[in-house]
Amino acid sequence: MNRWMRAVVIAMGVAAAAAAAAHAYPVGRAVGLDKLAEQADIVFKGTALSSAPVEDARFKSVRGFHTRQTRFRVVSVIKGEAQGHALAFRHYDRDRPSGGFTYEPQWYRFEDGASYIVFAKRSETPGVFRQLWRSHTIKSDQGVLRCAHDGPVAADTVKEALWFELMALLASDSPEEVTYAIGQLDQMSGGPELLQPLKDFDRDRVLDAVSPFIGSPDPEIAQAALVVIGSHNPYLSDQRALFWLATVGSGVTPGIGKMDPDMHNVGGRRYQKELVEVADSEAADPTRAVAVRALGLVRDPMLRKPIERWTADAAPGVRAAAALLLADFSGPQVRAHLSALAQDPAPRVRACAARAVGFGQKAPLADTLAPLLSDEAREVREAAAMSLLSFSPKNEAIARIFRANLDNDEFRPLFLLALAREHPANYLDALARTVVEKTEPQHWWGGQIPAFTAWEILFKYLQAQPAEDIRSGKLDRYLDAIEQVGNYSSSEPRDVYAFYLQRGMTERAQAFGRKAVAAASYDLGRYLNQVDENPSLYTRQ
Repeated sequence: MNRWMRAVVIAMGVAAAAAAAAHAYPVGRAVGLDKLAEQADIVFKGTALSSAPVEDARFKSVRGFHTRQTRFRVVSVIKGEAQGHALAFRHYDRDRPSGGFTYEPQWYRFEDGASYIVFAKRSETPGVFRQLWRSHTIKSDQGVLRCAHDGPVAADTVKEALWFELMALLASDSPEEVTYAIGQLDQMSGGPELLQPLKDFDRDRVLDAVSPFIGSPDPEIAQAALVVIGSHNPYLSDQRALFWLATVGSGVTPGIGKMDPDMHNVGGRRYQKELVEVADSEAADPTRAVAVRALGLVRDPMLRKPIERWTADAAPGVRAAAALLLADFSGPQVRAHLSALAQDPAPRVRACAARAVGFGQKAPLADTLAPLLSDEAREVREAAAMSLLSFSPKNEAIARIFRANLDNDEFRPLFLLALAREHPANYLDALARTVVEKTEPQHWWGGQIPAFTAWEILFKYLQAQPAEDIRSGKLDRYLDAIEQVGNYSSSEPRDVYAFYLQRGMTERAQAFGRKAVAAASYDLGRYLNQVDENPSLYTRQ
């Protein structure tokens, strides 16, 4: 992928949690332009002349990356001073294709003859500058902005300079430059949640600048613009479905981050008419589908007729998008449409119909989801399971489906855990088996480790039982299970140890403590000694 297209990928709907999971190391928050400029000794616009490897002790060795020095012809200095009309900028660059990195530093690649705005620190050598920091932020290209041309900057501030250059990119004849500008504008105006969010540019101003491009004949440009217009709308990306279900659902989804429950699709409402026109146009089917998705959470009754058209569209992507919009409405006709779409020939349509049932918390359609748990397409099965798990099993219709699928290997033990939270006594043996066998779904989408969830439910149940029952021996099989908690943290074995002491089971506590200390890769005994001083302080809630 082109280095300068990474921002567009972000803008196309990668969720915050997904971004965090993509890195095996902590990644810092994105930095606003004011702070970025404050940290820089110089902010300049320059044209890259040449680039070559360089030795610099300030740049520690990082596997897969090397240090380069790029020479620039200075076009404009926005902050600071440059000596002469040229300077050198030292930075990390990648020395092999993407992938397989355990850590990525902040890195840049410059194309000879192309122009950029660069934020840099002064070095000890006159005329030589270096990148601001070693590690990248969530906005991984921060510190450099591609420019459309080598003309001088007609602005007095850093923000005005970047806006000026981004508008020039939007006017470019290059689709790559236009989509790059759209992605940057989105990121710097509070677009993707993963940017936490940046507020460098006014969102309404950005929407006005981007909106003319939703009708672009170039599909990449049109879809990038549509994503910006419909942002703050979880329907745009199927990868956001799990997080939105956790947000709107009544079921418990441990370990899944939640989105803003009061999310408003400002752009979708503001450009509703234009989005409907794109969806009904002769544009490419994927573009039309994104236009429909961009209307998520708008909830205008005037959309009911267009949605009816789109649910019968020849393009599966458009039908799938329309299915999602049905989550925003209620009534017998909506339920009938979703029931029909759940049997659509295209798997993506069936999957989106399943998601819509959860998005709209349409419990009466639970029976529509049940058959989809055995659908031929994995995408459909997972969408149905996710939606069902967003409902509380206090609803007997939901509980009945969960009970009927306790032996479903693909989703074991997720339905068990949903039921056991409400009535653990009915599922003690299954909970113990899950703890001991460390059972996980075949294609697990993430969240709290199921075996740990089962352990918490089982332990909480045992804590609530009379001490004489715990000491009687009749619950020993479950005590044996909670002792196999796994290596999650020191808290769990510590609390089991305290649990036994609190109930006068000193011998069992000591036997468990010896085994746990021997198995631990750290000094667990230190924590157990603290329990000995006052066991009553350790009551897990």
